[in-house]
Amino acid sequence: EKKPFSEKLADFISARRMLIIGIGIAIVVVIAAVGIYTAVSGNIASDSSRAMDLADQKFQAWWQETDEQKKADAEKALMADLDSIAEKWPRTIAAQRALLRKSTILSQKKDYAEAENAARDAFSRNKKSYAAPVALQLAAISAEEAGNIDAAIAHYTPSTKDYLKDNPSAPSALFNLGRLQEEKKDYVAAVASYNQLVSSFGDSDWALLAKNRLIYLR
Repeated sequence: EKKPFSEKLADFISARRMLIIGIGIAIVVVIAAVGIYTAVSGNIASDSSRAMDLADQKFQAWWQETDEQKKADAEKALMADLDSIAEKWPRTIAAQRALLRKSTILSQKKDYAEAENAARDAFSRNKKSYAAPVALQLAAISAEEAGNIDAAIAHYTPSTKDYLKDNPSAPSALFNLGRLQEEKKDYVAAVASYNQLVSSFGDSDWALLAKNRLIYLR
């Protein structure tokens, strides 16, 4: 039995939620690399950077751990480290990275309300960093998973207005914004989001999906 388009679209989006999170992780890893390079090149390694670099190593070990008990123990220690970094150096890039890591862990545990809170906190720490749009998208994904569509739209909206340049997840943000606006029956806004996606990222797979939705909405 063939699935209707609406179900296929839902499956497509669901499968790519983890891809979006993966992109966010990759961006944060790049931020970490830039931070390390800057510290080494200037012969300076701040306490916050060193602490976060160690936490990153623990995060990678936690991510790859397959033993359930060992993973739980590693998670407890890692979360304590991340909370400590965010509290001790509240306005540093290290704090933002720590909160993004925390949001990712909470999302994996399906604790979406706390994942959204951690992502929002990460965004508020440094709205001009490369990690800011990642934080907004993680917050939006978590809000939607928790069933709060209005909050998800509220997170996607600044992501699509203020962070389109040099943001690899911008096309998915625009599409998901339009999709949620459709769900709220705000068709004028949905069409505007889809049109912006097509005009700004016409070669992306997300733009192809947007074109299909525009045909449907006409």
